Amino acid sequence: MIEELLLKEIEGSHPIIVHFNPWLIGEREALLRHFLAKLASAAKLTDHAKNGKKVAKELKTYAKAFDVVKLIPGAEPWASMIKSVVQAVGETTDEIAEYKTPDIELQKTKVEDALRKFPRPIVVFIDDIDRLFPLEVFEMVRIIKAVGDLPNVGYVLAWDAEYVSRALESASVPHPDTYLDKIVQIRMPLPAISLSARGNLINDALATLHPEASKSHFTGGEERLSMLYFSGLRELLEQPRDITRVFNTVRVIEPALRGEVVFSDIVGFAALMVKASAVFELLRKHPSSFVGRLPADAGLPGKDSDIVKKGAKARDAAYAKCSTPEAVKRLVHRLFPLTAKTEDEFSSNRVLDVEGHLAAPARLLVALQLSTSASDVSFVAARRYLFHPDQRGEIQRTLTPLNCLEFMESLGDVAESLGGGGISDIGDLCLSIARLVDTEPFPSNYRERSGAFSPRPDAVAFRAIGLLVKTVGPSQGPAIAAALVQDEQSTSVAMQVIAVSYLKADYEGLLKCPPSNKEKLQRTFAKNCLTAAKTGRLLQTCIPHIILWNLAKFAKNDCPQIFEALKTADPSLDRFAVEILRDNFDSHKGQMYALSEGAVLEAYCPIPRFRKHAEGRLTDTAMTFPARAAWQALVEGKRLYGKDGSLARG
Repeated sequence: MIEELLLKEIEGSHPIIVHFNPWLIGEREALLRHFLAKLASAAKLTDHAKNGKKVAKELKTYAKAFDVVKLIPGAEPWASMIKSVVQAVGETTDEIAEYKTPDIELQKTKVEDALRKFPRPIVVFIDDIDRLFPLEVFEMVRIIKAVGDLPNVGYVLAWDAEYVSRALESASVPHPDTYLDKIVQIRMPLPAISLSARGNLINDALATLHPEASKSHFTGGEERLSMLYFSGLRELLEQPRDITRVFNTVRVIEPALRGEVVFSDIVGFAALMVKASAVFELLRKHPSSFVGRLPADAGLPGKDSDIVKKGAKARDAAYAKCSTPEAVKRLVHRLFPLTAKTEDEFSSNRVLDVEGHLAAPARLLVALQLSTSASDVSFVAARRYLFHPDQRGEIQRTLTPLNCLEFMESLGDVAESLGGGGISDIGDLCLSIARLVDTEPFPSNYRERSGAFSPRPDAVAFRAIGLLVKTVGPSQGPAIAAALVQDEQSTSVAMQVIAVSYLKADYEGLLKCPPSNKEKLQRTFAKNCLTAAKTGRLLQTCIPHIILWNLAKFAKNDCPQIFEALKTADPSLDRFAVEILRDNFDSHKGQMYALSEGAVLEAYCPIPRFRKHAEGRLTDTAMTFPARAAWQALVEGKRLYGKDGSLARG
């Protein structure tokens, strides 16, 4: 802007503009040589008349004088500024010997005389001083103050005054602010760019990103970006450099978060990284201060709002360290609504993990890691599973006990949030999800649960399938329900469908079998269970205990055959005992065992016969828990913990 004003003067009379960037020099001692050489070149190239050549010659001699002083032992400190200008001015090293000890003041006087006769002023623009190391800052300031204090030469310095003051202070300059006042005649804060220009620059920056970056992966993404812009982001990006730095950061982190976190929140996240480092560090070290309980804290007492409220002082302290505290605060409130609520500010309370919101604890952890870990759910994988049948097997192999349930849950949520568009094989998709439940890692996840309120995988899958049916094909609900019951590989989910269709009266969802098919479907299910028992697969399903209990209610005549098949597959019957004798579960020691439903066991085997078998099994010293606890509970008529066989109260 200043350069444009200067160049508006009549051609031939406007100042000579010299751009000098000390950050590009690379060596502190070379700053003076390059600085004076730049002035000399500008004067000579711009004015080929006698005056211009005279100025250039005197400036070169002035620079050479400093270099010769450097070669003299004990020379005064000016010599520390440069290495060599001899080759730069076209002379050989041998010619140094021709110079006597220079009189720098005399040479400076000659330069001043030449500049006074020079017909045009010289204005030197020096940028990026605040990118130099502290000692380099000091050298550059000293050059401007002492060496460059010349007539007909003015300077426009662009720097962060706070950083320069700190740099001078670290170089042992007393009262650095006062020191700068001796050099700088007019301080002019860089004006903020207009709101319209700011918007244009941001749009330009968005256009430079990868086309996939701004593609809609979540519903409401564009509207959310607009709201974020008017919630502090606009004020935070004060200068073009701010926009460049933030979107350079977006360019780096976005590919790793694409499809996992909504794009608007990736931009907000990058803005905090670049423009609010104190807040970002707090977010990185104490994410619960922004979102409440993290996934690992599920089940712990307390409210999320109380946890976030405890972090208010730390957040306020972090805001205060930012250049625009209020803008940062507004941005944080938009990204993390709980912080606004606890600070008595208005903000939307709508936080949805499935829409990629950074305020959802699981999404925040993904963002902080810049990836999904073994315990995180990948929404990208969920979409691929829904829309690409050929990739389902590959995705299934990536699931772990830590993320399988959340992945299953996300399938229905993602489909619902996207309106079901793009799903072309709803029937096969539902069967695929149902079959997942009885394959690892789902059974292991349920058996190794650590909490009394851990969701059952079959219930999670049933919910996901129900959402898919509701979103994609409501009219197909009964047909899909019947297909699930008849499928030999969907045993656990099939049991859930039979339960809601024929054993419970309060289910009003779409995934329900017709009453007219009750007997046929129950017989088919019992037959499938017998086949699974013969192959050893029945007790490897996710919920064998629930299947065994319910079979005793609606397929009692088939139970003895199933028992014999299980005994043939495993004569010890240890696994059958662990399932059929399951009792309560608590968070203290976990699963308990007892004969609480004698009628259920009687459907498979007479209790006296089973108890006699139990007595024989207890003589096996190699048998471990929980099988030992199950058999012992039957023999002693007590309720025992499967963990160690200790007595359970209640």
